[in-house]
Amino acid sequence: VVTQHMLYVIMGRSKPIAKRRRVEDEDAEKKAIETLLKVPQEEVEVAAALATRESCQHWPKIEDSTELPTWLSGLGKSREIAAFEVLQKLHETIKEMSTGSWASWSGSEEDPRKRAFGFLPDTLGCNTDIREKLDISTPWTGADTGEERKRNCRAMVILDSTPEGAQQAIEALCQSFADVIPSSSPLRKYLRYSNLVGAQPNLHSGRELLPTHVDHPLKDGFGVIIVTVVIKGSGTILLQDASGEQKQTMQVSQGQAYMLSDKARDSCAHGVLANGGDRESLNLRFGLHDLDHGAEHPLMPSKHVLQHWELEDGNEKR
Repeated sequence: VVTQHMLYVIMGRSKPIAKRRRVEDEDAEKKAIETLLKVPQEEVEVAAALATRESCQHWPKIEDSTELPTWLSGLGKSREIAAFEVLQKLHETIKEMSTGSWASWSGSEEDPRKRAFGFLPDTLGCNTDIREKLDISTPWTGADTGEERKRNCRAMVILDSTPEGAQQAIEALCQSFADVIPSSSPLRKYLRYSNLVGAQPNLHSGRELLPTHVDHPLKDGFGVIIVTVVIKGSGTILLQDASGEQKQTMQVSQGQAYMLSDKARDSCAHGVLANGGDRESLNLRFGLHDLDHGAEHPLMPSKHVLQHWELEDGNEKR
């Protein structure tokens, strides 16, 4: 069976893994990876998608009436978007501006899955100092010379203006998810248009599976709160806790959005199994860890995320 972690290594992307991972499991996977590296990656990913589809059929499903477990607190369940066409236009605008400069999702130039990063007026991300703080690279160690970060920087586009109604649409989306976060929580203050760091279009480009992963807060997975808008296609969101023992799925369709905050963002891995390879989405990333946003916004340490995971690059951990 091709596991999510094995697929990550084959793709050349580091995957945060639970700190309780057993050494004997790693040894077994190393042997399997050696074999899989001899097989064309596309065939491996097709097998992984099929295995994941079979496996997740047995996971509990999140419905509108489902009471979320503690390990998923902060998850904004999928819901319809009132101004979807406006956000769809924003997605297309960033895509058009990124033509020829897309970054790959995994960091590997061979990965057909693509992404770009748009920065909007009157947001946190329109500040040059903020953008210069971003290290938009995959969280691997190894002997990376910084080329991947350079490629990703070329995929960063700055919008002088946004499609009409985009700011209002994002503000309305924030308001629709505000009830998920307790009013006493400092997290709610981050869920505002002004705290938007980047809008990130994602293209599956023929690949159904985005393996379960945790967005590294100091790398390409920046954002204290992440709202994802499904621009095209449908699929299953895969969710599991840091131990890998608790798992649930959630269905999402075009025109819907869902939110990761609190435990669902920090100590829960997520992935996507699309119904077909033409899926596109738009990540809206709000706030930055380890950044002083001012007295109104308490500092959010990156350790809130990293304490649950360790990063692995091939045979090395850190």
